[in-house]
Amino acid sequence: MVYFIQNPSLLLSCDNFLKQENKLSTNLWDEVKDSKRKFIEENVDPRLDPIIPREVAESWIVAKNQHLDPYVKSFEVLLEANKFEKVIAKKADLVETASNYIHNFHEILNYSNFIMVLTDENGVVLLIEGSKKEIEAFNKLNIRLSSLLNEKIIGTSAHTLCIRHRKPIQFIGPYNYSMILQDNISSATPIFNDHGSVIGTLVVVQMLARKDMQNIQAHSLGWVMAMGYAIENLLELKKQNNSMTLMNGTLEATLSLIDDGVITVNENCYISHINKEGINILASNPQEKIIGRHLSEFVKDDQLIIINESIHKGRFVQEYETIFMNRGRDTQYLLNIRPIADGQGKYNSGAVIRLSRSDKVNRMVANRGGTPASFKFEDIKGKSTSLAKSIQIAQNVARTGYNVLLIGESGTGKELFAQSIHNSYKADGPFVAVNCASLPRNLIESELFGYEGGTFTGADRNGRPGKIELANGGTLFLDEIGDMPLEIQPVLLRVLEEKRVTRLGGSRGIPVDFRVIAATNKNLSLMVKEKTFREDLYFRLSIFKITIPPLRERDHDAILLAEYFIEDISKKLMSEVPKLSPASYQKIKEYSWPGNIRQLQNAMVYGVNMSTNGVIELSNLPDEITSNDYFRTKVNTRKLTLAEIEKEVIFEALSQTGNDASEASRILGIGRTTIYRKLKEYGIDIK
Repeated sequence: MVYFIQNPSLLLSCDNFLKQENKLSTNLWDEVKDSKRKFIEENVDPRLDPIIPREVAESWIVAKNQHLDPYVKSFEVLLEANKFEKVIAKKADLVETASNYIHNFHEILNYSNFIMVLTDENGVVLLIEGSKKEIEAFNKLNIRLSSLLNEKIIGTSAHTLCIRHRKPIQFIGPYNYSMILQDNISSATPIFNDHGSVIGTLVVVQMLARKDMQNIQAHSLGWVMAMGYAIENLLELKKQNNSMTLMNGTLEATLSLIDDGVITVNENCYISHINKEGINILASNPQEKIIGRHLSEFVKDDQLIIINESIHKGRFVQEYETIFMNRGRDTQYLLNIRPIADGQGKYNSGAVIRLSRSDKVNRMVANRGGTPASFKFEDIKGKSTSLAKSIQIAQNVARTGYNVLLIGESGTGKELFAQSIHNSYKADGPFVAVNCASLPRNLIESELFGYEGGTFTGADRNGRPGKIELANGGTLFLDEIGDMPLEIQPVLLRVLEEKRVTRLGGSRGIPVDFRVIAATNKNLSLMVKEKTFREDLYFRLSIFKITIPPLRERDHDAILLAEYFIEDISKKLMSEVPKLSPASYQKIKEYSWPGNIRQLQNAMVYGVNMSTNGVIELSNLPDEITSNDYFRTKVNTRKLTLAEIEKEVIFEALSQTGNDASEASRILGIGRTTIYRKLKEYGIDIK
């Protein structure tokens, strides 16, 4: 008889039905054989025979329509070796799981003369287990590993219908389309994955069964079904275990890449997990065993109290600053603690601890909130000898790591030099700029040195690092150092000497390592003599002094810079790049630029926006550059030779008259012959 089972609860009733059938008809085997013969030889429709299940009859019809030979002596279709290897590789988990599980029943298979076969969803034989006698009988039919036993090749069988109808099936031999299988009894069950797809079948076969059905083992269907379910569950469990292993591996890999130390402790403060950086922080030796030891072996008493309170009182600790001894030196860390809750939401199961090095956090804050050091020496524009000399000195000094004092007028590019020096030595470190002239006297101390929580009204309750801490591992740029209050200077000097900074309201020194680049437009040596700047700090800052020349002493750099600024400004405005008129060119070349590069850049911004017809005329430059009043101020503030003064006066007269030499001579009260001679003498081109 054939049994189709979708629900395991039907198993017992099927078993009873089979026993009942044994009593009712001992000729069923022969009756099915005769019905199949009539169908094959006389083309009698098997669907009309009540003893042939419709699923079997329809499968017989399909096989006959495909011209399958029911009288073949063996099955000759084997997968090619390379294709079979790919199938085995794809089904490795199924084969391994089924093989291990079936092995537990090896003695039963031998004793009962059963053979167990595992196929994939396409009928490829993946595994054969059983008694030696049964396997030998199988081999005579050429059924072995890599055999392809699907419905298109062998026709109707228990496992092919099992695949087609996705449910367990038990067969007596004559229901098989192929005659060489008609003395067998088969029970097959599908194996599903977690998505409900058939991934294989498990088949129990008894070869050469007695046709009087006395050896039919109805319970074999229940057995194979139970084994199928077990294999499915084992596959799911294995998948979950693999997933858990992958998750743990991913977590381990992730934690190993985190710069912070991550430590997990249980409710009694025993360490249950720690990442690589955590070991580096706590242990003196990276190979030291940490897991399973008590946290008190590695932390101070006050730190252990905080951690214990977090675990048992459910307190979250954020950004608590503390000191750990790391590789023989005190290192400042930010301690974060997150207690672990149990299933009822109670915080008594342990905690996850994160230790972040303060200098790394400060560096990130400085890089995001500080001054980005984007300039390098190649960004400094100019070809003058004086500038080239200053750049060469700065490049030599940059590699030493010593403190540097930059001296120059306002607008000469002192910060440009400072950033270039920084990027040549500690480009990966923070660049923290402080303008000593712009900070109120009552705030400069807290800005530089930081403060502890509650130090003064309005202070952050957790405290705040100062600019010096933020510059740790990089560069502190003190612009306008000459304006630093005298009372702050000894505190800064002590920090530079001891390499430790103490916050306002604090008592512990925080180790720092940074380079100072100071800048000034004042005469510090004179200030030292006048007792307005400390001599010891001056010498500490001025290990190397670099003088940056003003623009008026840089030959033709004013023109070079003006053209650079004009092009850069025009690109930003997405407009045509204007040219300088001869008068504008001459004015830029001759002007003294008391505001240096900053003034020149601003003048070019004005000129580009005021220009028309693609030319920057003299009238398009700022009034401060073209007016006589400003010229007189300039003459009064700069020592000029008589020839320079005469040249400037003639130039200004030409500017006012639009390069009209006759009108300029009238304004100046000199003859036209004289002015033309002077124009030639001073190389002034009015064309």
